[in-house]
Amino acid sequence: MSTAAPPPPAPRLDVVPPFERASDAEREETVARLHGALGEGRLDLAETEQRVTAAYAAQHRHELDPLVADLPTGPARPSVAPEARAIWNAVVWRARLLVWGPAAAAPTERQCRLAAWVAVVLVAWVLACALLGAVIA
Repeated sequence: MSTAAPPPPAPRLDVVPPFERASDAEREETVARLHGALGEGRLDLAETEQRVTAAYAAQHRHELDPLVADLPTGPARPSVAPEARAIWNAVVWRARLLVWGPAAAAPTERQCRLAAWVAVVLVAWVLACALLGAVIA
């Protein structure tokens, strides 16, 4: 007579498994953080590729944490673009440096306005010449 093997014990619901499985969403979240770090210049392309490969290969949640542990968790500080006035002042200053050399002082507000008017007149002159050339030809 053969005896049947005892049934396996039922899993206990109150015990947390030592390694929880990682979901596709968690992997994608990790990869998104890695790509964000690449865009911010925190990681180079080779390291990002290596970490992304490891993230997609991760089976458990604890394998994802070290991939982003050295990256900041908050949103990146937005880069602040300079105002148009600051860009124009830099252009005028560089033009002055080209003409007068390193001894040139920073342009005044009046000089920047004058340079803007001169630039507008030059652009208008070039456009007028181009139109007249097209009409005559």
